[in-house]
Amino acid sequence: MADGGFAAPLRCGIAALAVALIAAGCSGAPAPQGSANAAGDRGAGQSVSGSLGDWQNAVCRDDVATPSGTHHTVDGSTCVPQDGDGIVNFDRFDSPASMDSMLSWTPSPYVAKTVVDGKPLAIWTPSGESSDLDPLKGYGFTVASFQSAALTQPAADPAAVVPTGEVVTLAPNQFGYVAVQSSTGDTQCIVDSAFVGCQTNATNWQQHADGTGPYHGVRINVDGTGSWVDGNLGAAAPTTLADKTYRAMGWTVVATPSGLRFTNDSTGHGAVVSTAQVQPF
Repeated sequence: MADGGFAAPLRCGIAALAVALIAAGCSGAPAPQGSANAAGDRGAGQSVSGSLGDWQNAVCRDDVATPSGTHHTVDGSTCVPQDGDGIVNFDRFDSPASMDSMLSWTPSPYVAKTVVDGKPLAIWTPSGESSDLDPLKGYGFTVASFQSAALTQPAADPAAVVPTGEVVTLAPNQFGYVAVQSSTGDTQCIVDSAFVGCQTNATNWQQHADGTGPYHGVRINVDGTGSWVDGNLGAAAPTTLADKTYRAMGWTVVATPSGLRFTNDSTGHGAVVSTAQVQPF
């Protein structure tokens, strides 16, 4: 599936999604010391000053020579912020869509955006500390929490499924997650200890607010919350689920007539995912 700005399947990127998406996937070279473009090319009317080197010097406690490893990037680097806690990524992307699809998989990142050498730049922290980016405000940046369109909780939870018969334990693949799909192959999901991510080619999921069509991806957190996302999971060699109960990465997974039901074993929350809808509980 190639929708919403995701590039090739994220066979490297998803491995890092399984590590809280702190540094997701295929490595990129360190970001160049370019300058921001003219004010009209910065997006959202934002006017910023300085160069990439200036911003790195302001934010980072030490050098920024380490590649960020964020997927979808043209290039990127990472550093330790001034307080010594967490990381800050400096990533350039091919397009705003690819930047937003990357950020949508990360739980509540804080981000400052501009354009460098014609490419969108995200300076962002997956550790959830907006203060790490505060030095950028002196250059005219706006620091904001990135939020995807949230899943809507239903009025009533879908009926519980009592596991019966054989229980099959699925081991993580070489990327550190479990990939599964429905019997028809029309819904694919990755299962990680912190979330479940699913995708479909169908067109029944929530529409984008800008009228560009439906979302094709969804993230479900362990507490039953979640968000709609764009892109291609690139799930490697998914297991086709039969009429059995499966356990994977702390989740119980059952293929039901209503869809694939994912229940987190610790919280009892999750979602039922089908091509028709996503029902969190």
